[in-house]
Amino acid sequence: IGAEVLVRWIHPKLGFLSPADFIPVFEDNGMIAELDKYMWRSACEIIAGWEGSRYDDLFISINISPKDFFFMDVYEEIKSIVEEYGVDPSRLRIEITETVMMTDMENRMRILQDFKNDGFIVEMDDFGAGYSSLNMVTTIPFDVMKLDMKFVRNMTVDDKSRRMVELIIDIARFMEVIVVAEGVETEEQLNMLKEMGCQVIQGYYFSRPLPAEEFGRLIEKEMGSGGIC
Repeated sequence: IGAEVLVRWIHPKLGFLSPADFIPVFEDNGMIAELDKYMWRSACEIIAGWEGSRYDDLFISINISPKDFFFMDVYEEIKSIVEEYGVDPSRLRIEITETVMMTDMENRMRILQDFKNDGFIVEMDDFGAGYSSLNMVTTIPFDVMKLDMKFVRNMTVDDKSRRMVELIIDIARFMEVIVVAEGVETEEQLNMLKEMGCQVIQGYYFSRPLPAEEFGRLIEKEMGSGGIC
């Protein structure tokens, strides 16, 4: 039904670098804002390229760093890119973490509401990993709750983690928002989440991160076989 756009760096000397190797540096020196703008633009370019294809209803989720708000008007920046590429806002999902809301919360709430008013889908990423509170859940305007992968990873071996996943899914159902379970790697995790009523599942069980062109081929293969990606 969609994908999350992730960054990887093919360095001319150091080779393949994971985000853990360079994102903290970019966040410290302020370059994270330029990197994120590049990723947002890349996502819109991919979505625009899907128009007229069999998968022109798929969405892409983009990440927003807390530091982005200090360097630019995030709402205006993303809105202008979407308008430039003629992309339906609902197909570019806005992912934020709880950390984003820890500073200047009133203004950040207004920004998220502006996104929603324009037709964007707002996702709360890594729910349960940081400062989660029931007050935050009822206050922040979001449409999708992404369950932190640590809970998913432990729920098959730890009863407390399993109960926590069930509780979060129940809260999401009460709030009438969609739950996405991240980090699903095994069939056991998949079946357990389906039994709990989790609507959307993301993780290596389906595919590891892929270059855009390989993702396109994967989608073609899944649709050709009648499967779901």
